[in-house]
Amino acid sequence: MLSQNREQAKVELLKERLKSATDDTNKVSLLYSISFEYKTIDPELGIKYGYESLELAKKLNWQEGIAKSYNSIGSNLYSIGELGDALGYFEKSLELNKQKKDKKEISKNLSNIGSIYYNLSNYSEALKYYQKALRISIEIGEKEGEADNNGNIGNIYSDLTNYNSALKYYNKALKLYEKTDNRRGIATILGNIGTAYMDSGQYDKALKKFEKALKLWELFGNKFGVAINLGNIANTYNYLLDYKLAMTYYEKALDINQEIGNKFGSAAIMGNLGGLYYHLTQDTTIRRLKESNSNVQLDKSYNLEKSIYFSEKAIEIASEIGSKDMLREFYGYLEKAYALKKNFKKAYIYQRKWIELRDSIFSIQKTKEIAKLEAVKQSQINEKEIKLRDLELIRKSNEQYVLILGFGGGAIMLLLVFFERRKSEKLLLNILPAKIAKRLKKNEKRIADRFENTAIIFLDIVGFTSYSKDTDPVKVVAVLNEIFTRFDSLTKEYGLEKIKTIGDCYMAAAGLPEPHPHPILSTAEFALKAQKLMQDYTTSDGYKLHFRIGIDAGPVVAGVIGERKFSYDLWGDAVNTASRMESTGIANEIQVTENFAKSLSEHSIICIERGEIEVKGKGVIKTYLLKDNQNQNR
Repeated sequence: MLSQNREQAKVELLKERLKSATDDTNKVSLLYSISFEYKTIDPELGIKYGYESLELAKKLNWQEGIAKSYNSIGSNLYSIGELGDALGYFEKSLELNKQKKDKKEISKNLSNIGSIYYNLSNYSEALKYYQKALRISIEIGEKEGEADNNGNIGNIYSDLTNYNSALKYYNKALKLYEKTDNRRGIATILGNIGTAYMDSGQYDKALKKFEKALKLWELFGNKFGVAINLGNIANTYNYLLDYKLAMTYYEKALDINQEIGNKFGSAAIMGNLGGLYYHLTQDTTIRRLKESNSNVQLDKSYNLEKSIYFSEKAIEIASEIGSKDMLREFYGYLEKAYALKKNFKKAYIYQRKWIELRDSIFSIQKTKEIAKLEAVKQSQINEKEIKLRDLELIRKSNEQYVLILGFGGGAIMLLLVFFERRKSEKLLLNILPAKIAKRLKKNEKRIADRFENTAIIFLDIVGFTSYSKDTDPVKVVAVLNEIFTRFDSLTKEYGLEKIKTIGDCYMAAAGLPEPHPHPILSTAEFALKAQKLMQDYTTSDGYKLHFRIGIDAGPVVAGVIGERKFSYDLWGDAVNTASRMESTGIANEIQVTENFAKSLSEHSIICIERGEIEVKGKGVIKTYLLKDNQNQNR
C-alpha cells in the first residue's frame, strides 16, 4: 500500500485550500467536494463536512450548493448502510435540481436513488431509475454517467443470475470508462465482472478480474475497494476448496475492514471464516485435504473453536448493525458447531434463535424472491413486446410488397403476412387471455369489467425460498417451469383462466373473462386435482416440496393495466381473501372461506371446519379445509 494515496492526497489538497476560504460559494464547493471524496475513505467524516457545506449553502441561499450538499451527505450515508436516510437526502437534491433543470445532476440523483432501491432488492424500481438516468446521460453526452448506469443495470442482471446480459452491460461500461480514463470506474467494473464470473462458476476468469481490480484500488489507496476485492478473491478460493489461500485473503480483508470501521464488511468476513473453519471439522473435508497433502491445520478441535470464535464475533457486529440475514446464517453455523462439540444446550439456544429469525425474515426473503422473479418475467414480456413490434413492421412491409408484386407474387406475400400475423397473435396470447387480446386488437383503449360470479385460487410452494437459495438458478427455474406447466394443463382441463405467477405462487380464476357455468365447483375440483398431482412432489435433486392452496369466491373487477407492458389483473375483496387463505393455510391443505364452503354444500365435495383464525384486514374468521371425498368422511 502506498504511504499516501491519490484520494487522500486530493482530500488534503482540498482541505489546504479550505483554510484560506471565506464564507462564500467557493467554500461551499470545497466542503461538499471534501465530503464526497470521504465517502470511500471515512464516511463519518464525510457526513460532518456535508453538514457544514449544507449549513453554509443555506445561509447563502445558494440552491446549487444546497442540492450538492444533500447529494454528498446522501452518498456518505449510503456508504455506511443508512439507506433510508440516504434516500431522503437524494430525493431532496433531486427536487432542487429539477427546479434548476440541471440534467447532469438530475441523472446523478436518479442513479443514486436507483442504487438505494437496488440494495433494498426492489429491482423493478431500481431498473426504472437507472434507465431514466441512462437516457439523460446519453441525451446530454455525459459518458461517465452513461458508464455508471450501464454498470448499475449490469448489477441487476447479475443478481437475477442472467450473467450474459450482466456481462454485456458491464463491458459497455468498461469501454466507456476506458475512453474517459476513469480508473476508479474501471476498477469497480472489473470487480463486478469478476463477481459475475464467480457466481456463474468461472473461477479462473473471476480471479483474473479481481486481481486486476485489486491492483488499481491499491494504486489509488482506496481501502474500501481493496477490502472488497480481497474478500472476493477469498470467496473464489473458498469455492475452489483452496482453504489456505482463502484464509489468507479473508484475514487481509478483515484487517482493512476493521481499520476503516466497515462493520458490514467485518461481519461478513468473520462469518465467512466461521463457515470455512466449520467445513474443516468435517471428516470428508479432512480426508480429502489429507489426500492432497494440504498444509491447512486439520485438527478438528482447533478448527471447531476457531469456527465458534469467528461466528460469535460476527454475530456481535451483525447484531449491532441489525443485519438479520447475516444473523440467521451465523446462528446456523453456531448451532452445528456446538452440536459437534456436544454442547447441546448452546446448540439448542442457537437453533431457537435461528428459527425465530427465519420466521421473522421469511416475508422479507419472499419479497426479494418475488422481486427477482417478477423482474425476470418483466424482461421476458419486454422481449415479447419487441418481437411483436418487429413482426408488425414485417407485416406492414409485406403488405406493401403485395401491392408491388401483383397478383402472382401477391398471393405468396399474403401467405407470408398470414403466418406473420399468426406469430404475432400467438405472442400476444402468451401475455393476455384470448378474449382480451381480441379486444386490444380492435383498439379498445380501456378494458375493465366487473364479474359477479367468480372463484379465485392461489397455489404457493412452501419452503421454495430456502430451496432456491442454495440451488443452481437453472435448476430453480426448471422446477418452477415443471410445476407451473402442470397447473397450466389443469386450468385448461377445468376451464379456469391463469392470471399470473408471483414468484413461486400461481394465481388462477374461474368465471372470467368469460362466464363459467360452475366456477366454484370447477375451482374446487381444480384444487383437489392439483393437490393430488403435487402430493409427495420431490425435485430431481431429492428436495421435497409442499404446497399451500387458498380459495375464495365473489365479485371482482378485472382489466388491463399499462399501455405498452400489458398486464391482465383482478381486484376485489375475494382476491385479497383468497390470498390470505393461502398465506395462513397449512402445508399440503386447501383452505377456503365459509362463503366458499357453503357454496359447495349441494355438491359431493367435503369441507371440514378448521376453526377460527386471525386474518389480516378481516379479523377473526371461520375457515374450512377441502377434502377428497374418496378418502375422507364428513
